[in-house]
Amino acid sequence: MARQLTPLGRLLLVLAGLSLVGYGLYKYGVLGRIAGIVAPEKRAEGTVSRDDFGASPATAPESTPAGTTSSASLGGGTRLNRPIKVAIVLWGGYAGGIMANGGLAPNKDSVFSKDFGVQVEMLQIDDFTKSRDAFRAGGDRGGVDIMWSTVDAYALEYGGLTRLDPKAILQYDWSRGGDAIAVDASIKSVRDLKGKSLACAEATPSHYFALYVLTQGGLTNRDVNWKFTDSAVDAANVFKAGQVDAAVSWSPDVYVAARERTGGHILASTKEATNLIADIFVARGDFLEQHPEDVRRFVGGWLRGVEMVRKSPDRAAVLLQKSLSGVNTLDDAKGMLDDVKLPDYSENRAFFNPQGSLVNYQSIYQTAQNIWRKIGKISQVHPGYQTVDTRFLEGAAEYFPQAVAAKPEFEFTAPSKPRAEAILTKTVSIYFPSGSSNLDENAKAVLDTQVVDLAATFGGAYMRIAGNTDNVGNADANQRLSRARADAVARYLVSKGFDRNKFEVVGNGPGKPVASNDTDEGRAKNRRTDFEVIPR
Repeated sequence: MARQLTPLGRLLLVLAGLSLVGYGLYKYGVLGRIAGIVAPEKRAEGTVSRDDFGASPATAPESTPAGTTSSASLGGGTRLNRPIKVAIVLWGGYAGGIMANGGLAPNKDSVFSKDFGVQVEMLQIDDFTKSRDAFRAGGDRGGVDIMWSTVDAYALEYGGLTRLDPKAILQYDWSRGGDAIAVDASIKSVRDLKGKSLACAEATPSHYFALYVLTQGGLTNRDVNWKFTDSAVDAANVFKAGQVDAAVSWSPDVYVAARERTGGHILASTKEATNLIADIFVARGDFLEQHPEDVRRFVGGWLRGVEMVRKSPDRAAVLLQKSLSGVNTLDDAKGMLDDVKLPDYSENRAFFNPQGSLVNYQSIYQTAQNIWRKIGKISQVHPGYQTVDTRFLEGAAEYFPQAVAAKPEFEFTAPSKPRAEAILTKTVSIYFPSGSSNLDENAKAVLDTQVVDLAATFGGAYMRIAGNTDNVGNADANQRLSRARADAVARYLVSKGFDRNKFEVVGNGPGKPVASNDTDEGRAKNRRTDFEVIPR
């Protein structure tokens, strides 16, 4: 005979049922619609505009408090009795470490072993989830001690890794063509993307790259129809199949897709936006605490490998082809090397120093974190200085006694080919006193916050500076004045360290209005400076 429930049992049963119903309502967003509350899975997406990028007060790098991980002290810990295990993917940016190691496997005859006294094992784990599982497991439990990332992606995933106390320890490359936007024949500039379908892998460096290019071209994240895919490769494939108007992906898939689709071409890539996607190594906090000397030697050995690649790029390409799964030919390996820049010791020091360069770890991390938060991908933010540990880089100074301060990372080399049309135009209102071409402090501040970052990030592109006026006064005088103002802007940017050959100065006068000159508001819009980014 069945036992009857007591009053307390019936109450508990009812409560359990209500809990299950409540969870279901929450899970599928019903409670949110009823109460006006958005569940974490359904967070509203904000609008990302150009003001969310650059050296604005909201994204300026923080100063590092005394006693944080910027200290050069490396005391304590023990030496490691196994190889340092490093997760990598199919990418040319690992050429420095592969050269220093003579491949991926531990090698007692390698530079790492002979000159730096460490054994290194690189594991190619192209599956993102598996690489992160390996990092969570750790090198002592069948996983890895160090994982690959990019600064923008690290800002997104740091919150989920905080229990491991991860730290960025080294920049191993800049993407220099490895990331690109493929578009159909109708799209000639960023503004042409408005209302078009754009495929990319959500919350990845491809997504971040797309957001940057869109916003600097005068659009927002809401101006395109996003088609999110499971991977960057999938994004390239749906573009190649003609299912979307544009796609953001990486080399070589994005270039193949652009080539194989009739009328397809590359709109923009990190060949122009040279200082946006920075690849870094991130180490577990417990590994850094237990084996600091091994990490210092790893950093030194990797950067010695970078020097070796620069001296013998052909040998590096051969090693890449032999070592990485998925590199079919030597030409493919050489192409992978062409798509990256490997920073040396001095360039690493500048990158991790908030005052060392205009585009640096702190500025990218802080900007990316703000972007991910604004579009609802993260809810909690973490100061950039908590996510990095420069002691090992500083401690490797003894291996590079001849190192000198790095040149600006946006150093420009004039091309041999004629210039193409602009891929994007950023309009900035810069105030000049009436009839004057002198920049006051307010005008310089506008350039610092809205233009310097653009010029530095698009380090590999020309920039046309076009001055514009309203129609008040003599047209010829206005044309001369607009050119003088554009030239003053160029001189100021050169004072920041840019090559003068990077800038073309144009005075349009009143000839290219964007609004009616019949109103004060329209005339104010026409008194502007346009910054056009032009691929080399």
